[in-house]
Amino acid sequence: MRYGRLILAAAAGGVYLSLMYINPYGGVISLSEMTLQLSGSRGTFVLGFSTSELMSFSMRLLPAFLFELYAGIRLYRHFCTASIYVFSRYPRRVKWYLQEAGRLAGEVCLFQLFLLLSALLVTVIRWELQVDQAGIALLLYHFLIQSLWIYIMALAVNLCAVYIGSSAAYGIVICAQMVCIVLFYLADLTARNSEGLSVSRFLIWNPLAHLVLGWHGSGIKAVNGVLEPQWMGADLNHSLLLFAILAIILTAVGACIVKNHELLVSDSERSVA
Repeated sequence: MRYGRLILAAAAGGVYLSLMYINPYGGVISLSEMTLQLSGSRGTFVLGFSTSELMSFSMRLLPAFLFELYAGIRLYRHFCTASIYVFSRYPRRVKWYLQEAGRLAGEVCLFQLFLLLSALLVTVIRWELQVDQAGIALLLYHFLIQSLWIYIMALAVNLCAVYIGSSAAYGIVICAQMVCIVLFYLADLTARNSEGLSVSRFLIWNPLAHLVLGWHGSGIKAVNGVLEPQWMGADLNHSLLLFAILAIILTAVGACIVKNHELLVSDSERSVA
C-alpha cells in the first residue's frame, strides 16, 4: 500500500508538471526541450530572474516538497517507533540506519521515475514529442540530479527532526530552499549593479541553481548545443558529482547522529527527554 500511494502521488505530480509547464510553440516539442522546461525553462528560453519566473520555478518543486514532507517525517517517526526494539535488541544502529537510508533512496528513485514517466505520457498525449539524442542524456541527468537532491532534503528533514521535531524540521528545510530561490534574484541584481561581476559567480555557490539544467554546460556536444552555460558555467557532471558527495556526507552525518543520539530517552516529536 505504501508504494502504491507513492506511485500514485508521483504520477499526479508528473501530470501536474506536464499540464502546467510543458507548453511548446506550434504543438511540437523535442525531448530535450521538454526536460529543460521541467527544470525551469519557459519554452525555448532558459530560466530568468523575474519574480514570475522564480515563482514558477518554485512551483515546479512542489511535488518534491510534498515527497520530502512524506518521506522525511515518516522516516523520523519510524526511528522513534522502532528505536526501542532496534536499539535495545539490535545494537548495530548504523547498519540499521544505512538500511533505512537505502530504502529512502529507493523510494526517491521510484518517485522520480514515475513522475517523469507520467509527465512523458501526458506530453505524448497532448503534443507531438520528438526524441533527440540530447533529450535522452538530459532526461537521465535530470533524473539523477533531482533524485539526489530530493534524497538530501528528505534525509535533512529526518536528521533535523531528531532535535527539533518533524514539523519544525520540514519547515526549516523548505524555507532554506525558498531562500536559495530568492538568492537567484539577488545574485542577478548584484551582478547587474556591480561592474565586472558575473551572475555565474554567485549561482555556482547556490545548491538549488544546480537543479536548473539550462544554466549548465556539457562535454557532450549534442547536449551543450541546447544549453546556455554562460549563466552558471558548471558542467552537468560537476553538479551530479556535487550532489552525490553531499548525499554521502549527509548520510555519514546521519550515521553518527543515530549512533550517538539517545532516541530511547529523547523524542523531539513530543518535546520530552
